[in-house]
Amino acid sequence: MDAFDSKHLRMGAKGAWLELSLQADLEAVEAVSEVLTRYGYQGGIVIEEAHRPAADGVSLERDPTRPAWVRAYLPQDHASDEAIERIERALGLLGELRPIGALRVRALSEEDWANAWKDHYSILHVSEHIVVVPAWKRFRPRPGQVALRLDPGMAFGTGIHPTTQLCLRSLERYLRRGARILDLGTGSGILAIAAAKLGGGPILAVDKDPIAVAAAQANIRRNRLSARIEVREGTLVPGMGPYDLILANLLAPVLHELAGVLAQAPAPEGIVIASGVLSEQAGEVTAALEAAGLRRVEQVGEGDWIALVLAAGAAERTA
Repeated sequence: MDAFDSKHLRMGAKGAWLELSLQADLEAVEAVSEVLTRYGYQGGIVIEEAHRPAADGVSLERDPTRPAWVRAYLPQDHASDEAIERIERALGLLGELRPIGALRVRALSEEDWANAWKDHYSILHVSEHIVVVPAWKRFRPRPGQVALRLDPGMAFGTGIHPTTQLCLRSLERYLRRGARILDLGTGSGILAIAAAKLGGGPILAVDKDPIAVAAAQANIRRNRLSARIEVREGTLVPGMGPYDLILANLLAPVLHELAGVLAQAPAPEGIVIASGVLSEQAGEVTAALEAAGLRRVEQVGEGDWIALVLAAGAAERTA
């Protein structure tokens, strides 16, 4: 399907969903994301950074010399034309300051939305032990490897984005066998599946989006982990827990909003892995989580993105 402009769309093209996409220089990705997040379904966006083959000829590595694609999806309804016009105005102003491409809009059926990206989704070696495998591709893991077989469908979470990879690598380091785990904002279920295959459990995976809940349940069945992972629609609320490990691959504003309840959910020696944070947001997010009662243990990064590893119990203060 070819991309077409919003004028063509408003002339009568029909579809259940609209995909809005544009290319942006890596320095402009945050600003473009903020514009699209205001209108995207459930506030979600997809950032596809360019990758190139790594030196081993098998893995992929980020290519900082090429622009990224930023995508958002919204229902095609009576409000979509106005939303597109507002986005175009905001991007027009932004384009005067930063190098960004033209906005592309195309109509998608739900089946199109679920399948259009599959040609660009390959086997991804996240670490020495974790391999993300598209459900429709063949792969035989070597001894010591765990294969996460996924079809994200219309949910977010393919493993390609740096925030997901940061979570997976941190999970691999901090997971204890038999740990009680909460995957907050599970999306495709990728982090919950990895936690189970690395020896964690019992695991509760939650998401506010019913589409994500359905995708996570399907992927968990695909990996034969239904007995170890429970999926619910919802979010973290006071009284949940305690958990030995909490995975929170969310956006910075959501981490701010949930800081208080997030700090109350870990067990006494529990760990929180919080990702989805841009480098320039790290200080503000860390301050909010520490003020709520967590203690930063480590900060890891890839490109413009960081993940925070925090422990239960506020940091000691000196006079």
